[in-house]
Amino acid sequence: MEHHGASPGPCGLVAFAVACYTFVGVFSGMVGSESLLLLAAWLAGGFVVQIIVAIKELDHGELLGGNVFGFFQGFFMLTGAISSICKWLCVYVFDVAYSTVVEGFGWGACTIALILWSPAYFKNANGTFSTAIIFTDIALIGVTLNDFGILPAQLKIGVAICLFIAGTLGIYCASATQLNTAFGKTVLPLMKPLIKSK
Repeated sequence: MEHHGASPGPCGLVAFAVACYTFVGVFSGMVGSESLLLLAAWLAGGFVVQIIVAIKELDHGELLGGNVFGFFQGFFMLTGAISSICKWLCVYVFDVAYSTVVEGFGWGACTIALILWSPAYFKNANGTFSTAIIFTDIALIGVTLNDFGILPAQLKIGVAICLFIAGTLGIYCASATQLNTAFGKTVLPLMKPLIKSK
Protein backbone atom coordinates (compact mmCIF):
# COMPACT_ATOMS: atom_id res chain seq x y z
CA MET A 1 0.00 0.00 0.00
CA GLU A 2 1.41 3.39 -1.02
CA HIS A 3 1.85 5.94 1.75
CA HIS A 4 1.12 9.62 1.22
CA GLY A 5 2.21 12.09 3.90
CA ALA A 6 -0.18 14.84 4.96
CA SER A 7 0.85 18.47 5.32
CA PRO A 8 1.61 19.54 8.90
CA GLY A 9 0.94 23.15 7.88
CA PRO A 10 -2.21 23.60 10.02
CA CYS A 11 -0.45 22.73 13.29
CA GLY A 12 2.41 25.02 12.27
CA LEU A 13 -0.08 27.84 11.79
CA VAL A 14 -1.53 27.22 15.25
CA ALA A 15 2.00 27.44 16.70
CA PHE A 16 2.47 30.68 14.76
CA ALA A 17 -0.79 31.98 16.27
CA VAL A 18 0.34 31.01 19.78
CA ALA A 19 3.50 33.10 19.32
CA CYS A 20 1.47 36.01 17.94
CA TYR A 21 -1.10 35.86 20.74
CA THR A 22 1.47 35.63 23.55
CA PHE A 23 3.27 38.65 22.13
CA VAL A 24 -0.08 40.44 21.94
CA GLY A 25 -0.07 40.10 25.72
CA VAL A 26 3.47 41.50 25.94
CA PHE A 27 2.92 44.47 23.60
CA SER A 28 -0.51 45.34 25.02
CA GLY A 29 0.97 45.51 28.52
CA MET A 30 -1.24 42.72 29.86
CA VAL A 31 1.77 40.40 30.31
CA GLY A 32 4.73 41.61 32.35
CA SER A 33 8.20 40.35 33.18
CA GLU A 34 6.80 38.03 35.86
CA SER A 35 5.37 35.90 33.02
CA LEU A 36 8.61 35.51 31.04
CA LEU A 37 9.20 31.91 32.15
CA LEU A 38 5.69 30.91 31.09
CA LEU A 39 6.18 32.73 27.78
CA ALA A 40 9.35 30.69 27.30
CA ALA A 41 7.41 27.47 27.92
CA TRP A 42 4.82 28.32 25.25
CA LEU A 43 7.49 29.35 22.74
CA ALA A 44 9.37 26.10 23.44
CA GLY A 45 6.18 24.19 22.63
CA GLY A 46 5.92 26.13 19.38
CA PHE A 47 9.54 25.26 18.61
CA VAL A 48 8.76 21.54 18.82
CA VAL A 49 5.77 21.91 16.51
CA GLN A 50 7.48 24.13 13.96
CA ILE A 51 10.69 22.10 13.67
CA ILE A 52 8.54 19.11 12.69
CA VAL A 53 6.57 21.27 10.25
CA ALA A 54 9.71 22.71 8.67
CA ILE A 55 11.24 19.28 8.09
CA LYS A 56 8.04 17.81 6.66
CA GLU A 57 7.32 20.83 4.44
CA LEU A 58 10.83 20.72 2.99
CA ASP A 59 10.49 16.95 2.52
CA HIS A 60 7.27 17.58 0.56
CA GLY A 61 9.10 20.07 -1.68
CA GLU A 62 7.59 23.18 -0.10
CA LEU A 63 10.55 25.54 -0.50
CA LEU A 64 8.92 28.70 0.84
CA GLY A 65 6.83 27.25 3.67
CA GLY A 66 9.57 24.88 4.80
CA ASN A 67 12.16 27.61 5.01
CA VAL A 68 9.88 30.13 6.72
CA PHE A 69 8.84 27.56 9.32
CA GLY A 70 12.55 26.71 9.60
CA PHE A 71 13.64 30.17 10.60
CA PHE A 72 10.49 30.78 12.64
CA GLN A 73 11.18 27.71 14.77
CA GLY A 74 14.82 28.62 15.23
CA PHE A 75 14.67 32.32 15.91
CA PHE A 76 11.11 33.22 16.82
CA MET A 77 10.44 30.12 18.94
CA LEU A 78 13.69 28.67 20.32
CA THR A 79 15.64 31.91 20.55
CA GLY A 80 12.54 33.67 21.89
CA ALA A 81 12.20 31.02 24.60
CA ILE A 82 15.88 31.21 25.61
CA SER A 83 15.75 35.01 25.55
CA SER A 84 12.68 35.05 27.81
CA ILE A 85 14.44 32.77 30.30
CA CYS A 86 17.55 34.99 30.26
CA LYS A 87 15.46 38.13 30.86
CA TRP A 88 13.62 36.47 33.74
CA LEU A 89 16.93 35.43 35.32
CA CYS A 90 18.31 38.96 34.97
CA VAL A 91 15.27 40.49 36.65
CA TYR A 92 14.41 37.93 39.33
CA VAL A 93 17.60 36.00 40.11
CA PHE A 94 20.69 38.05 39.32
CA ASP A 95 19.15 41.54 39.62
CA VAL A 96 21.17 42.90 36.70
CA ALA A 97 20.17 45.17 33.85
CA TYR A 98 20.04 43.82 30.33
CA SER A 99 19.88 45.40 26.88
CA THR A 100 17.75 44.13 24.01
CA VAL A 101 19.67 45.97 21.29
CA VAL A 102 21.30 42.77 20.05
CA GLU A 103 17.81 41.29 19.69
CA GLY A 104 16.90 44.30 17.55
CA PHE A 105 19.63 43.30 15.14
CA GLY A 106 18.45 39.68 15.15
CA TRP A 107 14.80 40.60 14.69
CA GLY A 108 15.90 43.04 12.00
CA ALA A 109 17.45 40.25 9.94
CA CYS A 110 14.34 38.06 10.31
CA THR A 111 12.07 41.01 9.48
CA ILE A 112 13.98 41.95 6.33
CA ALA A 113 13.99 38.31 5.19
CA LEU A 114 10.24 37.90 5.71
CA ILE A 115 9.45 41.19 3.95
CA LEU A 116 11.61 40.23 0.96
CA TRP A 117 10.06 36.75 0.83
CA SER A 118 6.48 38.06 1.19
CA PRO A 119 5.82 38.45 -2.57
CA ALA A 120 6.38 34.69 -2.95
CA TYR A 121 3.49 34.18 -0.52
CA PHE A 122 1.40 36.73 -2.42
CA LYS A 123 1.84 34.64 -5.58
CA ASN A 124 1.70 31.09 -4.21
CA ALA A 125 -0.41 31.17 -1.02
CA ASN A 126 -4.05 31.99 -0.55
CA GLY A 127 -4.78 35.67 -0.07
CA THR A 128 -6.05 35.13 3.46
CA PHE A 129 -2.68 33.86 4.65
CA SER A 130 -0.89 36.50 2.57
CA THR A 131 -2.84 39.09 4.54
CA ALA A 132 -1.56 37.47 7.74
CA ILE A 133 1.96 37.82 6.35
CA ILE A 134 1.42 41.55 5.69
CA PHE A 135 0.35 42.11 9.31
CA THR A 136 3.28 39.99 10.50
CA ASP A 137 5.68 42.12 8.45
CA ILE A 138 4.29 45.30 10.03
CA ALA A 139 4.39 43.80 13.53
CA LEU A 140 7.98 42.63 13.14
CA ILE A 141 9.10 46.11 12.17
CA GLY A 142 7.59 47.23 15.48
CA VAL A 143 9.25 44.37 17.40
CA THR A 144 12.61 45.30 15.89
CA LEU A 145 12.23 49.00 16.72
CA ASN A 146 11.08 48.09 20.23
CA ASP A 147 14.22 46.06 20.90
CA PHE A 148 16.32 48.96 19.63
CA GLY A 149 14.46 51.08 22.18
CA ILE A 150 13.07 53.49 19.58
CA LEU A 151 9.45 52.38 19.27
CA PRO A 152 7.18 55.06 20.77
CA ALA A 153 5.16 53.61 23.64
CA GLN A 154 1.88 54.61 22.01
CA LEU A 155 2.68 52.44 18.97
CA LYS A 156 3.05 49.25 21.02
CA ILE A 157 -0.70 48.69 20.94
CA GLY A 158 -0.50 48.91 17.12
CA VAL A 159 2.05 46.09 17.16
CA ALA A 160 -0.26 44.08 19.44
CA ILE A 161 -3.20 44.62 17.06
CA CYS A 162 -1.14 43.52 14.03
CA LEU A 163 -0.01 40.39 15.89
CA PHE A 164 -3.60 39.62 16.91
CA ILE A 165 -4.82 39.93 13.32
CA ALA A 166 -1.94 37.82 11.98
CA GLY A 167 -2.48 35.10 14.59
CA THR A 168 -6.23 35.05 14.05
CA LEU A 169 -5.81 34.75 10.28
CA GLY A 170 -3.34 31.91 10.87
CA ILE A 171 -5.92 30.04 12.96
CA TYR A 172 -8.56 30.72 10.32
CA CYS A 173 -6.34 29.33 7.53
CA ALA A 174 -5.48 26.25 9.60
CA SER A 175 -9.17 25.68 10.32
CA ALA A 176 -10.12 26.19 6.67
CA THR A 177 -7.57 23.58 5.61
CA GLN A 178 -8.86 21.06 8.15
CA LEU A 179 -12.58 21.62 7.58
CA ASN A 180 -12.48 22.02 3.81
CA THR A 181 -10.44 18.82 3.53
CA ALA A 182 -12.64 16.86 5.95
CA PHE A 183 -15.90 17.83 4.24
CA GLY A 184 -14.56 17.84 0.69
CA LYS A 185 -16.01 21.29 0.03
CA THR A 186 -15.54 24.92 1.00
CA VAL A 187 -16.67 25.31 4.59
CA LEU A 188 -14.42 28.28 5.33
CA PRO A 189 -13.53 30.26 2.18
CA LEU A 190 -10.03 31.47 1.49
CA MET A 191 -9.13 34.46 -0.64
CA LYS A 192 -7.41 33.91 -3.98
CA PRO A 193 -3.67 34.69 -4.18
CA LEU A 194 -2.95 38.42 -4.11
CA ILE A 195 -0.69 38.11 -7.18
CA LYS A 196 -2.49 36.34 -10.01
CA SER A 197 -0.55 34.03 -12.29
CA LYS A 198 -0.74 34.85 -15.97
